[in-house]
Amino acid sequence: MAKKLRSLLDENFAPIEFNSNLVCSSWQELETATNNCQACELYKGRTQVVAGRYSKTKNADLLIVGEAPGRVEDEQGLAFVGDSGELLDIMLNSVGIESYYITNVVRCRPPDNRNPSKAECQSCWRFLQSEIALVNPKAILCLGKVAAKTVFGGVGKFEKLMRSRHQFFEYPVWVAYHPAYLLRQPQLSQHSPKWETWQVLCQVKLYLNGLRLESGDKSYLNNR
Repeated sequence: MAKKLRSLLDENFAPIEFNSNLVCSSWQELETATNNCQACELYKGRTQVVAGRYSKTKNADLLIVGEAPGRVEDEQGLAFVGDSGELLDIMLNSVGIESYYITNVVRCRPPDNRNPSKAECQSCWRFLQSEIALVNPKAILCLGKVAAKTVFGGVGKFEKLMRSRHQFFEYPVWVAYHPAYLLRQPQLSQHSPKWETWQVLCQVKLYLNGLRLESGDKSYLNNR
């Protein structure tokens, strides 16, 4: 799979510049590379590199991409282990998604929990590419604008991005609100951010169950 990604990346499919020869070919190689990384200034303020977290196995059905680690993640060294991660786990379990791997666009916590810059995302791009190749999921879920833009170049109104299925190589990609945002938007009414995110998760679950909607199919929106 890593070889295939290298080939595809050589065709300039990546949304940001990337050296395709740097894709890690094993989990051990990825761990060593991330732990030794000093490619951007974020390494100076980290407690430790934050690794991906998985529910059952690293070879999960769904790969979830967030933006950057927070304080708790920086302390524990695992992605989405704070309040955002707890909410995400609850929402995934509520729709029956049990096999997932969660990671971030960048591996080190940005100061003051700001969004990572494009340069910082670019520095970690090879690590995210490596995770996609190693996990080889059935689908990808991007949480927030930074993840969407980094993974498949998603731009424009975020709500519109959420209403379509996208593509990254052969992987179908969905977009949803970041759980950190949902914690600040607790409403559960129809068309609220939580409700919209739950609708996206339901579509991901349908796909994982074998109901493969055609790209751009928006029939599921009829019940909105």
